[in-house]
Amino acid sequence: MKTWFGRMAAMGAVALALTGAPVMAAGKVSAPCGVMPAADKVVALNEIQNLMGRYDHQGTLRGEGTLADLFALNTEGVSWLTPGGPVGLEAMRARFADPDEDRRPGILHMHSMFSPVIEVAGDGQTAKGVWDSFGPSINGPDDIGAWLWVKYAVDFVKEQGKWKIWHLQVFPVFNTKFSTPITQTARDMAARQPAAEVAGVSGRDSARAGANPMQARPGYAMPAKLWRYDGKSTPQGPFIPVAYCHFDAATAYTIAAPAK
Repeated sequence: MKTWFGRMAAMGAVALALTGAPVMAAGKVSAPCGVMPAADKVVALNEIQNLMGRYDHQGTLRGEGTLADLFALNTEGVSWLTPGGPVGLEAMRARFADPDEDRRPGILHMHSMFSPVIEVAGDGQTAKGVWDSFGPSINGPDDIGAWLWVKYAVDFVKEQGKWKIWHLQVFPVFNTKFSTPITQTARDMAARQPAAEVAGVSGRDSARAGANPMQARPGYAMPAKLWRYDGKSTPQGPFIPVAYCHFDAATAYTIAAPAK
């Protein structure tokens, strides 16, 4: 009899999971919220996957100036941090009004998206996802080029019935020249840092002196500290999304505030 009750409880938990109700440990359901029908959730997951696929393909083949239609440019708080960048409607709209992109032959920046984990909110209005991204970063025919591996963390929002990118944050893992082993790059970064900064090397400026000019642009932001592979510390990055009911700003995928 106990076995029968155990099986029924397990089946109930599976049913809740398939309908989209957030399921907690031991089959307990979290606080009540809207429940998306399973078919609607499948459609949402497919649309979000395609959205990030377009981010990759359009950005690589046609340039970043073509990405405006992928972002929630009518929703407050929209941001594009890679790992630094525009935060807020004014800065984002200005970014696409003047894309400041270089499309000369010989430039190649890849944003391949793989190993996705996506969760759609129970109310069906927002979603969260993380991806790994690996590819070349080449700034021109005379650049040595580098291998770049990052993690993307994205909040999505429904805007006029369509899924859009709301907050996008890139978490670096490593960036190493084609000619240099990752471990050597880590040793070189560590040698340029004070001893206290070796574990969890600070952000994009870790490999060179001086502030990043991106920090000086109105409405732009740069995280003060981001983890990169250093050969010594434990990897850090975005949290993996879990089932949730409604969007909570406390868990938004953005780790920077607008520059003053």
